[in-house]
Amino acid sequence: MLKQGMIERFKKAAPIISELVDDLEWIQDEFDPEKATEEERTYVKHLLSLGSNCFDESDWRLKRMFAAVGQKGRLIRNSAGRFEMEGTDIEFTCGSCCEVYAPYFSDEEEWMTWMPTSIEYGEDYYFKARPDMKLEGALVRIKGR
Repeated sequence: MLKQGMIERFKKAAPIISELVDDLEWIQDEFDPEKATEEERTYVKHLLSLGSNCFDESDWRLKRMFAAVGQKGRLIRNSAGRFEMEGTDIEFTCGSCCEVYAPYFSDEEEWMTWMPTSIEYGEDYYFKARPDMKLEGALVRIKGR
């Protein structure tokens, strides 16, 4: 069981994190240390040391987590050699984001969950989050589409 109120707190934090991403972009693009006070320059140094990547990643993950589920289906290989969601026109190529229904910890686990991942290509297509998992027949879903 999740800690009471936890998901609601993350939902409330999501728009604030998005604003912080915008603020850090402004600092990088428009902040002029020459026109700032000593204290403002100090704040900016601290904020930049946080690194925008952690906020970008959090913003992206929270938006994706709370997005509505679009479609769900099994992956099949099409005539072009790529994978598509059976019965749809949704084709997955290198970098395509989805969630795959997979064991929570490892392939031996009985607990299943929707795992955020992307489909990548090396010698063949694979799930970035589970490179050893077979794509053919895997249950996937996409959000926000």
